[in-house]
Amino acid sequence: MRILFTSWAWTTHFYPMVPLAWAARVAGHDVRFAAPSDLVPSIVASGLPAVTAGEDFDIVGDFQERIVTVMDYENDHARGEAELAERHAARSRAVMEHYTAIAAAMTPGLLDYARDWRPDAVVYDPLAWAGVLVADDLGVPAVRSLFGPDLSAAIRPEHTDVLDPLLESLGLDRPESTLGDLTVDPCPPYVQIDAPVRRQHIRFVPYNALPVVPPAAHEPGRSGRPRVCLTWGTTTDRMVGETAFLPPNVLEAMLSLDAELVIAIAARQEHLLPDLPPEVTIAKSVPLDVLLPTCDLVVQRGGSGTSHTAALYGVPQLILPLMPDTLLTARTFCSSGAGVFLRPDEADAETIRENAARILEPDSSFRRQARALADDMERLPRMPDAVRAMEELAA
Repeated sequence: MRILFTSWAWTTHFYPMVPLAWAARVAGHDVRFAAPSDLVPSIVASGLPAVTAGEDFDIVGDFQERIVTVMDYENDHARGEAELAERHAARSRAVMEHYTAIAAAMTPGLLDYARDWRPDAVVYDPLAWAGVLVADDLGVPAVRSLFGPDLSAAIRPEHTDVLDPLLESLGLDRPESTLGDLTVDPCPPYVQIDAPVRRQHIRFVPYNALPVVPPAAHEPGRSGRPRVCLTWGTTTDRMVGETAFLPPNVLEAMLSLDAELVIAIAARQEHLLPDLPPEVTIAKSVPLDVLLPTCDLVVQRGGSGTSHTAALYGVPQLILPLMPDTLLTARTFCSSGAGVFLRPDEADAETIRENAARILEPDSSFRRQARALADDMERLPRMPDAVRAMEELAA
């Protein structure tokens, strides 16, 4: 059958879809991956057939204008219950408006291509709502390919009117739901939020688009001390600004630990690092699925890829979230007992250090729970099961 995959032009949302797209190709299906031109080089690098569809969009500028202006989590501790509820609603609506603006740029071009190619199913990133609109227009199954905790299910019920102007401008009917007909879900079931959807759970498969692994990247530390990976992902500094990259309170806490510190960064982030002691290891563009198995703790900002990779290899986590999606990731993954998260208003250097030290204790419950979470993920179905679920749905 013909399967059209689509994502908005952000690589960390595209990457989680690559293993599923390849599983569909291996099963013999005709797969095309359609996205705005900004994402096409990444699609081509993954070996998938790429289609340019939709207009490019200033994702960073729109995010900063709509969402960064209403975040202000650092002051939540001083707000009353009513004001907190109001802020939560404003943040959720801002997220909806941001992804609706992306859908407005993508949908016309994606519709034109899909109406011509006539796929039997559309697989879409849960925040690329152009995908579900196209599937609804064609009358074919819409399959959400999740990247982590179900953010779109969490925010969608509150603001059902946001999509209406876009639907009216394109002459489209409102789909019954943006949640699709099937959800392919790599998130461990007992840390996923509840939502009224049909789920096909799968074991998370890391994809990093990094073809060369540095020779020593897989080697564990030799100091005899616990090894801590500190990483801030590839999104926060782009979306929020370079001043949000590895804040001073985080570095101060990590450098005061009795541990071997490895800082994992993208090559483009190297200039953002301050002067560091020579014993700190800088892992530049090293895939986390190679690095994290050598570590005893990962300290991170709540990226879903980092959280899933750490969980897959039984590494406990200390999460310091900043953005709406990372707050949800932090709450869900740490609910398993495999880590701790600190809100921005409570993440001073001493509190970060104390919690990291507590997690690193040899007999800590966090280590045991992280291992149990990894065991649970190992037992989840594999990608071919998700492809069979899509085949059944299309049939």
